[in-house]
Amino acid sequence: MRIFDAILRGLKDFPDGNVSDIVLGWYGSVVVLKDGRYGLGSVPSAKHLETFEISSLQTRHLLRLSAQELAELLVSPYPQEFAIASAAASALASIKVPGIPLEDFLESLNSKKLYIIGYERPLVLLFNNLNLKPCVLDDLSRKPGVLPSWVGPHLLNDADWLWITCQALRDRQMLSLEKLIKNTKKVVLLGPGVPWLPDVLRAMGINFVAQPRPLQDKAREIFNYIAAGGNYWDHELFSWEVHRL
Repeated sequence: MRIFDAILRGLKDFPDGNVSDIVLGWYGSVVVLKDGRYGLGSVPSAKHLETFEISSLQTRHLLRLSAQELAELLVSPYPQEFAIASAAASALASIKVPGIPLEDFLESLNSKKLYIIGYERPLVLLFNNLNLKPCVLDDLSRKPGVLPSWVGPHLLNDADWLWITCQALRDRQMLSLEKLIKNTKKVVLLGPGVPWLPDVLRAMGINFVAQPRPLQDKAREIFNYIAAGGNYWDHELFSWEVHRL
């Protein structure tokens, strides 16, 4: 839990805000603050949803919380709460400057030992299209090139690049491999839902953050798209970028 404690402490440096809107779609989430800030969040994939059961009382409680209070739910095991919390955290600590386009970044990898913790299908397809062949560690996906997470300690010692999905943070895979992550020289944490806390992330062993950047002046279109079940990977409303810590 040290990772989550460090993230929540880092978020306290940012001004709190009252929430005006929450959008929770199949593949994305948005938290909008009354002062105009908003953040994109990560929604656990269907195979990771332990339960859809949630009481109306619990939902009403979420609607009364501030951005800081919502962000504290990053430790929650409930998919609904994690999705909203990650968006709130991104609204509080957003990335202000543009990064390197993801495809340009990937073309420079030229890595023979590339690993992903947590299965993210669009990312794997993008790697394969660039003739990069990642090995994925995930306990719930049964795909070619996907291995159970328990083999991680045997493989990651010689990793050239390690990519970690936000889901791996949620399901605690990242915590169990913390020492190996810190010993890997090139580590990328994949958003959305990653708050921009460079000092905290560097201490976790992260070197880069990859996030979808929403197009300016398209907030309403983005909210509608996410609410309708859209994802961050295949729409011109978002550009994926990599930021060096």
